[in-house]
Formats: sequence, C-alpha cells, structure tokens
Amino acid sequence: MIALASSLPAHPGWTENLQYQLTGFLVVLFALGSIAILVWIIGKIFAATEAGPATAAPAPATEPEIEIPGVVLAAISAAVSVALEGRHFVIYDVAPSGRAAWSAEGRRAIYRSHQLR
Repeated sequence: MIALASSLPAHPGWTENLQYQLTGFLVVLFALGSIAILVWIIGKIFAATEAGPATAAPAPATEPEIEIPGVVLAAISAAVSVALEGRHFVIYDVAPSGRAAWSAEGRRAIYRSHQLR
C-alpha cells in the first residue's frame, strides 16, 4: 500500500486522473457484473430444485351466504324512506359489505377533501 502511494505523482495530470477514474469505474462494473451473474446462477439453482410436479391450484374460497335479519332490513328501508322524504322507492338488493369497502370509502372521503390546483 505504501509502495502504491509513493508511486503516485504529487500533481497528476488530466490523463492520469482519467486513468484512475476509468480504472475505478471498470472495477465497479466488474464487481456488479460478478454479483449479477452469481445471483442469476443461484436463481437457476432454486428454479431447478422447485421444478417438481405441478400441483393443481386450490379452488378459490367462496364466502358463505350471509342472511340479513329482518330487523336490519326494516331499519334500512326506514332510513331510505326518511332520506328520500316520502318519495317512492324500491330496494332491489341489500348485501353486506366487506371491510375493504369501509377503508375505500375513507380514502375517497380524504381524496374529495383535497383541493386540486
């Protein structure tokens, strides 16, 4: 290390600076290329070990049909009647919403509150 430091000039020219930079760049490219090849080889090894017999994908789980109690249906129809102020309405379907619907509605409310420029 000391021999290398003593061989460097005190005031290197632009060609020597360019040589140092290119050498460092090539060292970095070589290291990154070596790592990329190593990762590719490991990936091929893992792919070869997992290439066993393919199993059939499990059937997607279906949610059980949930029946809404009559008291809840009556409350929903009363709320719609009050909201529509006595106008004629028909409720065709009432279905329970999942938890994702509540979070999506919260995000929609937040996005509605933002002022676009």
